[in-house]
Amino acid sequence: MITRALAIALALSASAAVAQETREGNERSRPREEVYRLIDDYVRRSLQERVGLSDEQTARALPLVRNLHADRRRFAKRRIRAHSQMRRAQRSNAITDTRAAELVQELKTAESEEVAAMRAAHDAVDAVLTPVQQVKYRIFEGEIEHKLRELMARLRAQRRDGAGRRRGDRPAGVSPAPD
Repeated sequence: MITRALAIALALSASAAVAQETREGNERSRPREEVYRLIDDYVRRSLQERVGLSDEQTARALPLVRNLHADRRRFAKRRIRAHSQMRRAQRSNAITDTRAAELVQELKTAESEEVAAMRAAHDAVDAVLTPVQQVKYRIFEGEIEHKLRELMARLRAQRRDGAGRRRGDRPAGVSPAPD
């Protein structure tokens, strides 16, 4: 499991980043990038111990793991962009079958390229590890991915809550005052 201290540190950093973003009005990706940096730092510090790597294995595996994470994020951005384009096109009520087919093909291409890239990245990491270490690494990756999803959901919720308060809306769950 990811340590409780990591979870607390990531949550606090993410909250601080959202608060700063809200105060300064910066772009949406700043808190996300901060969470990614914290995750990368945790992986750098914990990979060797959690997976049981030698110093030589760590030196070989860490750049591969960093590349894997960077690729995963790049493909996630690409998928998100494709979905956004689809939503915008649908909302415009002017989407044609041709444009719809193009958008779906863009998403399918991104998804298939992601599968191939992730397979190659995992194969490269696996080549450095023993089978037992591969199991430990996959468990470690799963825990990190789970925590990343939790933190991103928390960032989205904080962003929504902060945006509502800036507009003067009531926080979720608060009833209007009686007349």
